[in-house]
Amino acid sequence: MREEIRTELRQHIEDQADFYQESGMSRKDAVEKAVEDMGDPVETGVQLDMVHQPQLDKKLMLAVALILAAEAILQIFYYLRIERQSPVFSTVAMVMFGLINFLWMLMLAAGSFLSQKFHKASTWFGMWLSIAVLGAVFGGAGISGAERFGRTSPEVLQRVAGMLITMLPAVYGGMIFGYREKKKGFQRLMVIFAGDLLLGFLIGGGICMALLVPAHMALLTTGIKKNWYGENRKRLLRKMWILSGILSLTGILVSVHQYGYRRLWKDNIYNYLEMPDLPGILKALAGEYFPVSLCVCAAVILGFFLWMILDIRKLTNDLCRILCLGIFGGFLVQTLYSLGCLAGLGPYEFVFFPLLSVWYSGMGAIHWYHYWFLGIFLNCHKSDRIIPKKMK
Repeated sequence: MREEIRTELRQHIEDQADFYQESGMSRKDAVEKAVEDMGDPVETGVQLDMVHQPQLDKKLMLAVALILAAEAILQIFYYLRIERQSPVFSTVAMVMFGLINFLWMLMLAAGSFLSQKFHKASTWFGMWLSIAVLGAVFGGAGISGAERFGRTSPEVLQRVAGMLITMLPAVYGGMIFGYREKKKGFQRLMVIFAGDLLLGFLIGGGICMALLVPAHMALLTTGIKKNWYGENRKRLLRKMWILSGILSLTGILVSVHQYGYRRLWKDNIYNYLEMPDLPGILKALAGEYFPVSLCVCAAVILGFFLWMILDIRKLTNDLCRILCLGIFGGFLVQTLYSLGCLAGLGPYEFVFFPLLSVWYSGMGAIHWYHYWFLGIFLNCHKSDRIIPKKMK
């Protein structure tokens, strides 16, 4: 519709300019007057977009649906051939999990509530609080409860907690925007920053904290450079980055001291490939073609991140851009943390790659947040053309 709208607006401007020129105005003044008569460009654009609603990226939605379908099919074959489980149970369970994830993401992606809800700091603080509480409960207090009821093991809870904590940058991006131009916004962001690092260290270990530091700092730097918290904050950037570098290096040294001397990377890789996660499923099913299938998985993840980067570069609205940067940071921390664990700097149970990890998908906790943020990312892709560039 863009070309049709552009043609229609141009014709209106030219007709009005011709009228003013015939009335005795110069061509330059006539054109300027005609453009003024068209009204505020942002308001005009919003009204036009309400009539011609931008659509979701259908090709991307199809790609995600195909990935989830492929995962479900691989899981079905794995549980039928390797685990020897019931065909009906395996098929229904895997299809149901994939369908629920896709519909959950689609609901968030297709909603029209982005500009009304997600610009508020309270919304993102509520998300942050829920992730922090779930992470703390799964990482500590929930272990004893799980042992009492016998529903699941402490290792599973600790794993889910670690995966949840890696998504903290996703909500921090929303709070960066929500606390802009607030009297105590910067102080609150710094307190939440410290809380995130403490949670990362206690639950995910030193390597998690080391990755969370630059991700949060990059988001905070984006807000500071836009003068959302006052121009004097720019003077703090150098000191803050130096402190962040020290904290990140400390986290790496703690992880190396804790795990590095044990040479766990071989055991971690071997044990991870024995789990019924997607790489382990491919190892069991693909046989000699396993290296090729693993390269395909790596290409999918790289393509996913490349799409996110290219999509963020197209965004013009401040809210959409900072939200997507936060979500990108969360997925990136999640991936790098998983690679760090495979390298021996953490437990192999914490490995969880975006889109490709399917183990414990029935538990829902991390997958619901994972597809929640992916749906919000797609919503930003759509809504960037509707809401004004500068939101008040």
